[in-house]
Amino acid sequence: MMDLDDLTPADLLWVAAALLLAVAAFAAWAEHRRAKRANLDRPGLMPWHLIQILAFILAVAAAALAAKS
Repeated sequence: MMDLDDLTPADLLWVAAALLLAVAAFAAWAEHRRAKRANLDRPGLMPWHLIQILAFILAVAAAALAAKS
């Protein structure tokens, strides 16, 4: 079993990039689902589009830092 102390900072950044990319994909799916809802007059509470954009930008930044180190 791998210990968390064995991970390098680059490994942790790659894991963070993958998780943030998964969050961005989930937010894209949720935004698509919200756009196709039956009652368009009911606004949603979550800003899925903003979450998607921020998660993607942070994933790219984490990947760039991981590749640099």
